[in-house]
Amino acid sequence: MTLHNSFKHALLKRKLLTGGWFMSGSTVMAELMANVGYDYLVLDIEHSTAQTYGLHALLQATAESETTALVRMASHDKTQIKFALDMGALSLCFPMVNTVAEAVELARACRYPPFGDRGFARMHRASRYNTIPDYVERINQEVCVIAQLETPQAMAAAMQIANVPGIDGLFVGPGDLAVALGHGGDVNHPQVREMMTEVAGFCRRAGTPLGTVLATPEQINWAYSIG
Repeated sequence: MTLHNSFKHALLKRKLLTGGWFMSGSTVMAELMANVGYDYLVLDIEHSTAQTYGLHALLQATAESETTALVRMASHDKTQIKFALDMGALSLCFPMVNTVAEAVELARACRYPPFGDRGFARMHRASRYNTIPDYVERINQEVCVIAQLETPQAMAAAMQIANVPGIDGLFVGPGDLAVALGHGGDVNHPQVREMMTEVAGFCRRAGTPLGTVLATPEQINWAYSIG
């Protein structure tokens, strides 16, 4: 395990990254998917059997691969955030970030003072059980916080959320966005795509990393076309 977050550094360099989406508690499958060539693997603990009680094992299973684990949190709960970080998560994606105030709270929850209010402990997996020199300073630099935008309110506030110190990138959830707009699960609806295109344009101009989830070749080609 290392404190060098290759996922975050690749985002900062504006590299195009391709990831997988993992929704199981199986450590065998997590290890397999982490070794097929993805840049990152989303460990979804919001909508799957991979709840927080199994996160420690999933992070262990993916640790020796070149694929970075991106933990998709189930909520904004600070206790759950602290648990994920103590278990060794370096990159976290938070669902339903709708306001600047929420983004500020999440960015601070993932960092130690003076940049945040994460609770301190020494003996956990993240610090390799207190064997990493300058752990507090290093993890504050290496932790990566992604805000997921899933509502019209969030999309309208995308520019302000992206500018919050400690928010390292944005991720659009097209499924929830489509539902919130009244289009069921139609992620290809013109209104959904119009909003995503607008946010993608802002992110491209501002140099803000942006991601989304895609399910078909057509969706992938469309996402590439808007940047």
